[in-house]
Amino acid sequence: MITELVKQWEENKHKLEEYFKTTKQDEYDSYETIVKKVFEICLPKATDYSGWDLDKMTVIDDGDYQGTQIFIIPTDTYQPSVEDYVMTDTYYGSCSGCDTLQAISSYDYDLPTDEQVKEYMTLALHLVQKLKRLGTE
Repeated sequence: MITELVKQWEENKHKLEEYFKTTKQDEYDSYETIVKKVFEICLPKATDYSGWDLDKMTVIDDGDYQGTQIFIIPTDTYQPSVEDYVMTDTYYGSCSGCDTLQAISSYDYDLPTDEQVKEYMTLALHLVQKLKRLGTE
């Protein structure tokens, strides 16, 4: 975990929860979208001087019906060095029995229930907890 990002998460997670409560589930029906929302809403600052360049986020997904998605997010800076990137990952499956996001949504695209909001927040928290800077141990 990255301490300064966890602090931002704690300060802003209520905003993400409000987003989930007031936005239909079809607006965030992919892990990539949820990762972007976590950074846009909860983790806006990469450093004291810049944010994240979410347009340059790289998603690695070599799976088919199931696998791992790796998200690499650069700091919004000119010619970032390796330490200017963070990464997180998630495992996905092909059905609601083996995929967290599908299990949460239950293939429903309306506003989520209170229980679904809690589950989306847990998913987002796990993405934050897995964050690591590239180039560090």
